[in-house]
Amino acid sequence: MWRLTQNYYTPSRQVIEESLFMVGNGYVGVRGCFEEGYPSGDTIRGTYINGLFDRVPMQHAEMAYGLPIVQDKQPRIADTQTCKIWLDDEPVQLIEGKFETYYRHLDYHKGTSERSYVFMTSSGYKGHLKFTRMASLVNPHLFLYRIEVIYDGAIRLESVLEGGVENYSNPADPRTGAGHTKLMTILKLGHTDAESFVTLETSNTNLQQATVVKHMVYSDAPVDISYASETSAIHTTVEGKQHLVLEKLCAFTDSLRFENPTEAAFEMLAHEDVSNLEKRQVNYLDEYWRLADIEIEGNMRDQRAVRFMMYQLLQSVGTDAFSNISAKGLSGEGYEGHYFWDTEIYVIPILLINQPERVKHLLEYRARILDAARQRALELGHEKGAAYAWRTISGIECSGYFPAGTAQYHINADIAHAFIQYYLYTEDINFLVGTGVEVILETARIWMEIGNFKDGLFHIHSVTGPDEYTAIVNDNYYTNAMAKYHLKWAHDLYQMLGASLDPTIKTQFEALRVKLNMNAEEVEHMLAASNQMYLPYDDQLGIYAQDANFLKKPVWPFENENFQKRPLLLHYHPLTIYRHQVLKQADTILAHFMLEEYADEASIFRGFDYYEQITTHDSSLSSCIYGIMAARRGNRDKAYAYFEDSVMLDLEDRHGNTKDGLHMANISGTVLTLLAGFAGFRHKDDGLHLRPILPKDWTGYSFNIRYRNRLISVRVTERIHLALKVGAPMEIKVYGQSVQLTKACDVDMKRE
Repeated sequence: MWRLTQNYYTPSRQVIEESLFMVGNGYVGVRGCFEEGYPSGDTIRGTYINGLFDRVPMQHAEMAYGLPIVQDKQPRIADTQTCKIWLDDEPVQLIEGKFETYYRHLDYHKGTSERSYVFMTSSGYKGHLKFTRMASLVNPHLFLYRIEVIYDGAIRLESVLEGGVENYSNPADPRTGAGHTKLMTILKLGHTDAESFVTLETSNTNLQQATVVKHMVYSDAPVDISYASETSAIHTTVEGKQHLVLEKLCAFTDSLRFENPTEAAFEMLAHEDVSNLEKRQVNYLDEYWRLADIEIEGNMRDQRAVRFMMYQLLQSVGTDAFSNISAKGLSGEGYEGHYFWDTEIYVIPILLINQPERVKHLLEYRARILDAARQRALELGHEKGAAYAWRTISGIECSGYFPAGTAQYHINADIAHAFIQYYLYTEDINFLVGTGVEVILETARIWMEIGNFKDGLFHIHSVTGPDEYTAIVNDNYYTNAMAKYHLKWAHDLYQMLGASLDPTIKTQFEALRVKLNMNAEEVEHMLAASNQMYLPYDDQLGIYAQDANFLKKPVWPFENENFQKRPLLLHYHPLTIYRHQVLKQADTILAHFMLEEYADEASIFRGFDYYEQITTHDSSLSSCIYGIMAARRGNRDKAYAYFEDSVMLDLEDRHGNTKDGLHMANISGTVLTLLAGFAGFRHKDDGLHLRPILPKDWTGYSFNIRYRNRLISVRVTERIHLALKVGAPMEIKVYGQSVQLTKACDVDMKRE
């Protein structure tokens, strides 16, 4: 229940398991490659730092004004994984017929990965090997390897620090990087009596990254330690007998966060107590799971999968203002390490429920790159405001296909929505005034430039919504609905902060207003746009239209054999796709989830039925949203079917590309299906709402809510059990009915 476990070794799956068994802490991520290497098969031997980037040229078949000419790319950093092993001079690897009792697990309570097997030498003797890894969650710059060998003979370990690294590339798949694999050059390489070290520098951005490895050896017998240098690597060889333990404590640093990263890495190792590292890891995780765990009763498979997902989020979510969470987290090189809207729409809603302090870091990152968004707005022809990049690391636009990238202006509203939700959830007025409101106001300005008033309505033109199979449209429902919410809040916050009775807040906001050159007339214009926002509706079908023209197009011929290849983007020209009613992922349905108050229930349910039939779910972001909305209408079987489709996506490699990294938005979305779908959790302007259903394959489930200095436990069985564990009494709405939460109480389930 608390481990991902594998009791057999399958060479054909080794590259997939490198993603599944990655070890990280939000700052550094190391793929689960074998220290001793493989006898055959593919490998993507990567280690990555969250937020580190180089820039590479972006090629366009035909250049146009404003298209990006460079893009960020997350580089591999130095490889610390390799440790070759010899027993009586025979190399150790998992060769068929030469090993037994293999196991591997990722332990969510200890925060470690462990792998072990017995190797049989040609002379008939057996060697017992165990490999342990840990990325410290207390000090995210530290990573520990432990290699233990028991063998009645000579043991030789050769630990390698390799600086000559290159990124993985697959030109045949647009979801992975293509070309530009050599992103780092070696500045320094060497060793002391106890450490080996390398300092790398990105080829174009001149960011430095330092890795220092301290080797510690434990044995009852004498050991010999020696070093050897190559052009790009340092080899540390340890020789002994019978029982040998090698610990490698690594410090990873970079020049985004440290003035002198090499010096900082050495300093960390000099003051670190290794003996206490694992105890602190367990203490950290005890507290994490006490608050964040989601318990599922009656279904062990789903329980294991959900805990795997919660742990992977912990391993990949950024921990400071220099980082975020990329499409593949820190588990692989798919999408080149870029951050998308996934953070605000899929990840933050989960973290906000019981880990709000982590949300703050992710929002600080968006605030830090606001100037880059301002510059991008100018490049796009806007006179003022900020237009956030669709995909980025440093803040620049890294999307080379603008119809399905840059045109997704909704990212501005997605980011603003996250700032607003954080404020409503935590009441952190200081963060709002000092950081959030500037982002909200600057991004709101863009709507007034890409939209206009016509016949008493406000229309937004030439944008792409979440569905990337429909591009460059007018009045996309999701975009317009999110902009409506965004513009109203921009106005309301301007008025609220300007009228604050707190002199510090009033002074701080006045300075921001002057800086932005913003006045009441401008925000009143925003409010008018919000109030008059056009939300396209089809009277005949009784549903909200995805955009102004979507329902006028022919439906994709799903029954035609020539149109059944998936995913569509790899088999059909974009124009063929754009000319049909066909969705890659939830669009209008996502808007109904985010802002259900903008549509009546009957229209939402009719819309679900209509759009579900024409959605391919080619995006891993899709099934979870349909699952949430199936639960919203009380269809627990369909909701669970969508949950089941997404909960095993990576564990069973259902999209065939888990090797490139885990699908972090799907991971987040699956957990969101449980919390926002089955539990019906919503955080609205008027407070917290629950509308639980119980999947028939479960006997119950439970989770915690941390809300404004309160801790609330929720358990759903045949009844709803609520308990206020910490904090002042409050009101919570269950199925729309107010429940005064002063102590533990039970609520009758709504009957279907």
